[in-house]
Amino acid sequence: MAKKHSKSSVEPKKQTAVTPQVLVPDYLSKFHCIGSDCEDSCCIGWDVYVDRITWRRYQSCQHKTLARLFAGEVVRLDSNNVEAFAIIKKLSDGRCPFLQQDMLCIIQKELGVEALSNVCTKFPRYYNFFGEQRECGLGVSCPEAARLVLLHPEPLNFIMDELDTNRFKPDNANFRVLINPENSAFLTEFRALILRILQFRELTLGARIMTLGLLLHEANIVVTEPNLKSISKIGSVLSYVSAMLTNSAAIESEFNRIPSDLPRKLQISTSFLADNLHKAEPRFKECLLAFIDGLTGGGVPNLEGGANQMFENYQHGYANYYLPYFSNKGYILENFLANEVFINLFPFVRGNYLDQYRAMVFDLTIIQVILVGMSAHFKGLTDALVVQFIQSFSRQSRHNNSYIDKLTETLSSNEARSFTEVMWMLKEF
Repeated sequence: MAKKHSKSSVEPKKQTAVTPQVLVPDYLSKFHCIGSDCEDSCCIGWDVYVDRITWRRYQSCQHKTLARLFAGEVVRLDSNNVEAFAIIKKLSDGRCPFLQQDMLCIIQKELGVEALSNVCTKFPRYYNFFGEQRECGLGVSCPEAARLVLLHPEPLNFIMDELDTNRFKPDNANFRVLINPENSAFLTEFRALILRILQFRELTLGARIMTLGLLLHEANIVVTEPNLKSISKIGSVLSYVSAMLTNSAAIESEFNRIPSDLPRKLQISTSFLADNLHKAEPRFKECLLAFIDGLTGGGVPNLEGGANQMFENYQHGYANYYLPYFSNKGYILENFLANEVFINLFPFVRGNYLDQYRAMVFDLTIIQVILVGMSAHFKGLTDALVVQFIQSFSRQSRHNNSYIDKLTETLSSNEARSFTEVMWMLKEF
């Protein structure tokens, strides 16, 4: 008689579902929208685009109140862009018509979060693909996200977590970097070294950014070689710069030899101010007006005539108010830069490596200068003031990068472009 097999020996094993993983900063799980308690609502001032799938849902909506609003306030665009298929008309004060007096969204209230368009569901999250790796972080244009990112004393740490498939969809990504598998290890190591440099607290922040400039300069030479077939040569660049970090004193000494040019630095920063003051949103404008008062006593920044007094006010504010605060809170600017690198897949999108580096230096320069002026006005800085400025600056600049082009023009020269062109801007004083 044939031996009977046990049931377990003939039934196939059940496959355990594999949950997709996503690389995230360790602060991400703490984030939640604070809704009506938010100081700077994302439902006021910005254009709100509606993706094609959501637009179609709105067209077929039978809700008594919302159906009428959808018909009148959501306008189809003459575009085949599936993520910007339609747009919500803003009210005269810049508010979204679906924002209620309690500062909550009526769409979410009546139909649930799943009824929101992709842009509303995502913000302030960034969903990216670095090769096959999924990543998610937060932009600091949101006040609550800014507090989580900036006020983080320990270096930002990145971990693998389970993927929220309801939010993270391939067609909903902010940035994608396509990577040849044979280059994946080199580029992953390249990103890791960028973050290591930014978070290398044995160096001053300026010396770190100088070192990062050298890394990007040398890497740019490799990746722009004619007929490049492999980026394996970048490995020697990474090894060279990594070895440099073992002698922080030598790096700091090199940075100290860079000459400063405070008049030029203030001129560039006040040029940015003049271009943005008239169109600044209220929260950002408060910071700019404090900057003006701190450096000029209430006058309009002008390097003609009143320059000496302006420099004296800057020097006084830096030494007496800015430096005492940041001597214990240097991690705030470090966190800002490290987070920007992560969420923007720096330096692999938005231009070449050196363009991305210059934009980083410009951002840091403007932030530092305006915070010095603010510190002079307020006779000190607080976490709330610093968060307010960096958040409102990001909200203003991340959706209008024209100022970077203008600043680049002021530094244009006939010489070969190099990271050294902007080194003087890293000198705080």
